[in-house]
Amino acid sequence: MKRAVLLVPPAGLAVLGLTSVLLEHTQAYRSPLSGPEPRAPRAAALDDLAAWHEAKAFEEARLQELLLNLDTEKMVMLGKEIVHGRGLCFNCHRVGAAGAGQQGPDLDGVGARAKTRIPDMTDIEYLTQSVYEPRAFIVEGYPSAMTPVNEAPMSLNELDILMVVAYLQSLGSDPTITPETELVH
Repeated sequence: MKRAVLLVPPAGLAVLGLTSVLLEHTQAYRSPLSGPEPRAPRAAALDDLAAWHEAKAFEEARLQELLLNLDTEKMVMLGKEIVHGRGLCFNCHRVGAAGAGQQGPDLDGVGARAKTRIPDMTDIEYLTQSVYEPRAFIVEGYPSAMTPVNEAPMSLNELDILMVVAYLQSLGSDPTITPETELVH
């Protein structure tokens, strides 16, 4: 015999996006008649919340350590990690043979092309506007489908974008971005 259990998340958990955690634990809940009782869904969600906070604190500490010694080379490396991972760029783009994306233009050499695409615009300005306002410069033969990287689903912050621009600039050119570079958009 199965029982239906309705859980309402405590205030604040829904804001943190943990309703899915509660749902996951609710779906895993079994009736006491079916065997040993699992942890209560709310306690499991609170444990998951604590683990999330620990992971976030660790990631913030790692970021602070990187920022203390940040230079252009590290910015390019971190930008590459973002582009190849959580930036979701390779869903649509590729760099030469790397990446499966075919919907967006190949990013190989974009750093060099950015210098000459728009008169009176620097490569950093062009690349920055391209990621904040992807519909501003549409490459012929490709759809206008890219989402601004500071919005969902990518939701990159200003520092992430600075590092992505450093990486893009390095594709076909020597990067000139520094941690002090201010992106104008």
